[in-house]
Amino acid sequence: MNKKKFTFLILVFPTFLYSEPMIFGGNNLGSDQMVLEIENSNAKYYFDGEGDGCEGFNAKSSQNGDNFIFTNVKSNCNEKKLNDFQCLNEKDDKSLFFTNYLKCDNKLILYNKNKAVEENLNRNYNGFDVITLGLKNGIATSNLKLREKPDSQSRTFTCYFTHIDDDKVREKDINFIPKNVQLTIIAKTLNDFTVGGKTNFWYLVFPSSDSYNGCLLKNSKQKEGWVFGEYIKFDK
Repeated sequence: MNKKKFTFLILVFPTFLYSEPMIFGGNNLGSDQMVLEIENSNAKYYFDGEGDGCEGFNAKSSQNGDNFIFTNVKSNCNEKKLNDFQCLNEKDDKSLFFTNYLKCDNKLILYNKNKAVEENLNRNYNGFDVITLGLKNGIATSNLKLREKPDSQSRTFTCYFTHIDDDKVREKDINFIPKNVQLTIIAKTLNDFTVGGKTNFWYLVFPSSDSYNGCLLKNSKQKEGWVFGEYIKFDK
């Protein structure tokens, strides 16, 4: 194809302008990770968290159907020219978090944070069949154990929060999510359970988190955990 013959197309059909930045990252709700941000024709891949590292790159971005094309790629560290690359937009029918991801020929896999999974889809999380809830927002209505599995005998996460009003738990290692902490509610069990005389579902949640606040499970990479539904409230 002769490029000169089609120069006028560029003038007639300018690069598509996104109404808001497109954010891509890991298939999770955690912070402190590498993210790709595309706004208009500019792309930036950087570490979204604490610290002043220079990982990642800046690039020019264009889109042709399901193909994302990145050119003029330069390192954030030293402006060194890096290889151009392309990514294919694909769908994930197993994720609990996001429906689409970019599969790039430089081995990057980046999930579209703007495309949350829909409600009422059947999924599996670490061997447990669940129903997705579309990443709804909610709140803990009492101090609440965050567990590895949907079981009241399962081990609990250790949490640390700096913005809690209660001096007894603020900036201390605790084994519960404090009352009124915001939650992202990811999924629920297929069936309800009876715990302490109360019957409800177990919900897979992720508490509000950043570099200073959040919950960790010892010796595990699991970021989200289970809470009993009697002690959470969905935002309207």
